[in-house]
Amino acid sequence: MSHVIRVLLAEPDAPTRAGIRLALEADAFDVCAEPLDASAAIEDALRDRPDVCLIDESLRGGAIVAVDAIYRQLPDTKLVMLTDRDEPRSLLAGIRAGALGYVRTDLDPARLTATIRGVLAGEAAISRRLMARLLESMRTRERGRSAPTVLGGPSMTDRELEVLELVAEGLRTSEIAPHLSIAEVTVRRHVSSAVAKLGVADRAAAIGVLTGRSCM
Repeated sequence: MSHVIRVLLAEPDAPTRAGIRLALEADAFDVCAEPLDASAAIEDALRDRPDVCLIDESLRGGAIVAVDAIYRQLPDTKLVMLTDRDEPRSLLAGIRAGALGYVRTDLDPARLTATIRGVLAGEAAISRRLMARLLESMRTRERGRSAPTVLGGPSMTDRELEVLELVAEGLRTSEIAPHLSIAEVTVRRHVSSAVAKLGVADRAAAIGVLTGRSCM
């Protein structure tokens, strides 16, 4: 008897969740849990030990938090992010946390299940468009490392750069803090320090320097 692929589906939108469940079950997948927030996703994953976790990037409590925790404790479980947009706001953060890629929630059912089987076979769930975005994010990191700071002042630390990158990707302070295992006040402190070192007015201007979209 062939192994039944067990899937944890963390999708907060009920109609979307129902559609994905139907697509999975029609292809003999077993949806073993349907958590609605990050804490429940982590708890359910540790209890059920699914083969694959599908986690929507808008999951309450922080999708990145859930991916990071599950990856650390269940390294053999494959993690894939769900998104309703062509360019996920947390692409690089998701990959860093342990996700093997992103899948559109409106993907054709046959392609969805084929993608999951591909992930289990060692493939990444990432389109050409997202691969280009990922490469650009990596270039952004290098730009950040070489960004000129206030004359005579210190360069940004690796942690300040990391926090600013996550802010640039659209993550909230409440999501960044648990992802990096630091307090929210520490996140704000790192952002303020980066802004001061770059000699710009605010975090938006600092992100502009980091992404190369603004001149100092």
